[in-house]
Amino acid sequence: METAIEQVFQENQLNQSAIAGFATINTKASEVALVELCRLRGLPLKTFTAEMLSTVSVPNPATIIETQVGTPSVAEAAAILAASHANLDDCSKLPLLSTKFQVMFLVPKQIFRLKGQPGVVTLAVTQQSN
Repeated sequence: METAIEQVFQENQLNQSAIAGFATINTKASEVALVELCRLRGLPLKTFTAEMLSTVSVPNPATIIETQVGTPSVAEAAAILAASHANLDDCSKLPLLSTKFQVMFLVPKQIFRLKGQPGVVTLAVTQQSN
C-alpha cells in the first residue's frame, strides 16, 4: 500500500502530507495492512457500506466489482464520500446521496500491482473544492 501511494503521488506531483485520511468499503475495515497504514500515519479510516457506495456516480465503474461486492465502485465512491463529508467523524450514518462539499478528482481510480507480489491496491485521490 505504501509503495502504491508513493508511486501514484509522485507520478501526479502530489504531496503525501496533504492526505487527510483513507476510505473504503466497510468489509475492509479490519484489513491488517490498511489498519496499520492508518495507525502509522495517524490518519482516520472512513468506511462505507456497499449500499452507500453504490449511490455515488463515478467516472470509472466496474461491473466485476459490482458483482463481487455489490457496488460498481469502491475506491472512487469512497474517496468522493469521504471528501464530501470530511468534517464528519461517523460516516456510517450519512444520508444517502447527501453531500456537504463539492469534490474533484486529483487522481481517478488507479490499480497498482507490485511485480512479484500477490494482490493489488486500488486507489483514487479527491479533494474538496469550493
